[in-house]
Amino acid sequence: MPIYEYLCEPCDGVFELLRPVREAQAPQPCPQCDADARRIMPTEFQAFILRKGYARRLPDRGTYWHYDREVSGPITGPAPAGEHPELRRKKLGPDRIPTSEEREAFSHEVEQRLEHEAEALASGHAPVRDLLEERKVKAFAKRVASTSQRARLANRRDPNAVTTARTRSGKHRSET
Repeated sequence: MPIYEYLCEPCDGVFELLRPVREAQAPQPCPQCDADARRIMPTEFQAFILRKGYARRLPDRGTYWHYDREVSGPITGPAPAGEHPELRRKKLGPDRIPTSEEREAFSHEVEQRLEHEAEALASGHAPVRDLLEERKVKAFAKRVASTSQRARLANRRDPNAVTTARTRSGKHRSET
């Protein structure tokens, strides 16, 4: 049942009642002076509604709100306190494309780790797992995978931009 507001003119009081829709227009007795009060337009308006337990603004476009910022969905996994993962990604921007030096250092570290594990297995010991190192390896592999398409497009657009030095005048020396 909806909540309706009523105005009592003799005592100038406004009160709310929970009424069925068919009885909403009928005058209601004032709780203070017992005179008939007429229904008025709401004096307050709730700009949020709750859907599936989460606050949403009106008009409801199917999106969610996090600290006055519109997001596509609620927080479903781990997130830093007070930050929505979607807003954090926008703030941090896209992942940086790994440089060739970073790729070489990564492959060198992986080779060393595999050699240590092979030596440990050859000596009959169980290899020691470094969870922090494994997390770093997974994060770097994820970064490479997420930026590989951008790297291919950038290389296709200007393949010599990084490797070829430009002259000051913009012309090649053989042309002068």
